[in-house]
Amino acid sequence: MTKNIAISLTVAATLAAAVACNTSTDYHTELDGNAAVKAFSLAENDKVLADLDSVYFSIDLVTGDIFNADSLPLGTRLTGIAANITTDGASAVTLYVPRPGKTDSVVDYLQHSADSIDFSNGPVRLEVVSQNGVTKKDYHIRINVHTVVSDSLCWGDRAFADLPGTLSAPVAQHTVSVGSAAYTYTTDGTAYSIAATTDFAAWEPAAFTPGFAMDINSIVSSDTDGTLYALATDGTLHSATRPEGPWTATGATFHSLYGVYGGAVLGCVRHADGTYTVETYPSSNRVINFPAGLPVSDFSPALLLESEMSDKPQMLITGGRRADGLLSADTYGYDGHSWAKLTAAPLPKGFEGVAVAPYYSLRSQAIEWRADILPTLLAFGGRDSQGNFNSIVYMSRDWGMHWQKADSLLQLPPEMPAVYGAQALVAERTLHASRSASAWTELPSLRLPIGARLESSGSPSRATTLVTEWQAPYIYLFGGTRPDGKLNPTVWRGAINRLTYRPIQ
Repeated sequence: MTKNIAISLTVAATLAAAVACNTSTDYHTELDGNAAVKAFSLAENDKVLADLDSVYFSIDLVTGDIFNADSLPLGTRLTGIAANITTDGASAVTLYVPRPGKTDSVVDYLQHSADSIDFSNGPVRLEVVSQNGVTKKDYHIRINVHTVVSDSLCWGDRAFADLPGTLSAPVAQHTVSVGSAAYTYTTDGTAYSIAATTDFAAWEPAAFTPGFAMDINSIVSSDTDGTLYALATDGTLHSATRPEGPWTATGATFHSLYGVYGGAVLGCVRHADGTYTVETYPSSNRVINFPAGLPVSDFSPALLLESEMSDKPQMLITGGRRADGLLSADTYGYDGHSWAKLTAAPLPKGFEGVAVAPYYSLRSQAIEWRADILPTLLAFGGRDSQGNFNSIVYMSRDWGMHWQKADSLLQLPPEMPAVYGAQALVAERTLHASRSASAWTELPSLRLPIGARLESSGSPSRATTLVTEWQAPYIYLFGGTRPDGKLNPTVWRGAINRLTYRPIQ
């Protein structure tokens, strides 16, 4: 079960810095004689760009850099633009506009503040002279424009690795998170293996013996104490306080397990007359409502999420096979008391074995020239009622109430095989200014389509210590069954490119 990764305030704050939505106060230092630029903006000009006057510019009075950290859209014209410059009673404000092959064009701003400036040939030098004429300060004004289409969702850092474990030919696998660690269980039909990690870079594999015929795909973990639960192939429930065991029979029997909520196992029970109920363990005699259409098997691994739309955590499942045998295209939520269908706009068709991850997407706010980071569910893989494997990524920005096809750049790369029954975990990865080699196989550098890159402002850092490592959220997609019926023996790793950039300082 994945806990509330999607709306971590710490992560959101880090990512907000990464996408350079700079709404903080400018970094001013005192200049003798009032040669400081107090504010800079561009004049309104809808012929160039709507809301041009709302573009935010940072002013570094130490280095003299004036720049927009959030680049303007590809193709924005940088000629014929007037500027709004505010000083503290400067006696002279002069703009030196570069002209290739010619001397700079000179504009006396105090006399001709409405004159158009050509910013297309590089930084424009701004000279400010204090009121008493003693202090002179040079600034360099740079308007950053994307060289490619920006703000599109794109997998920027993609890599794959072998499924961890001790078995040479596993036929099934299941990965769960327990606290800050992840555990991958595999079996070849006879023997079992478990591999543990806390950073998804180094794994500790070991063989283990559950003591019963374990249904690997049924494993769930507690959201309170980390206890693990699994079904035997005959449906009997077993528990373990350590991932490797020992495993103990509980005496309860289930058809399938949804997950663990508040320390209680939530599962589906199939009765002799063919009907189904939802019950819990312990207190296995407790029967919870069973809404029409609630899947009884093959649903996505449960997510336990918190959001502004609910005062309690919600356990979410998507897709799966219903009691009537049909496949579901909906998301259902459980709040600790009852199940409810959350979906108003479902997936285009029902799927079994879809993997859902709580991640992010970006939405541009042109009126303020910034990008909002939105918690987003992403759905991968699955198989429809005709046996066709789904290769399309779907997204929901309201916790499964409305699903839609994700942006074209967010679709999985061709190197990733179509699977069903995979697990998707999200975890922060520590990135470094210089990437080091690892067990992961990086895909070729040409993997980034147009639209992925966010250009650096090129501004020197204002920080006293350069940021050399930072956190970024990555999706890890484990295993799954391929169209040939065999286990996909790899783990796939990816992140939206823009969320991996070093934070602007």
